[in-house]
Amino acid sequence: MREPVGQDEYGEYGSTSPFDPDDLSRLNQIGPGVASNDFEKYAVAVIIVFGALIIGGLMAASMAFGHRNGFLYALGGATAAWISGNALLLDRPRIYALFVGIAAVLLIASTITLVI
Repeated sequence: MREPVGQDEYGEYGSTSPFDPDDLSRLNQIGPGVASNDFEKYAVAVIIVFGALIIGGLMAASMAFGHRNGFLYALGGATAAWISGNALLLDRPRIYALFVGIAAVLLIASTITLVI
């Protein structure tokens, strides 16, 4: 009689045979599926880095050209983006969306002050 998959007679997890064909159906539950690909973490890191570069670039350009309003809009956009990141960590999707929208509007306003 075969022991059930999951615990053997010693109370340990897994099968006694590493090549047990009954374990193949549960491979994604106990094997590589546990540590799935981490593309989301890398995507978030790229978004954060390039977002910081864009906002920092807007702030630097506004300071270099002497546009105080553009700098303040970029600073407000950076602050709103920072608050939205905290809202995302606290699992508040509506607050996140609101502050992302505010950040986008402020950064567009900063860009317009540089162009005009």
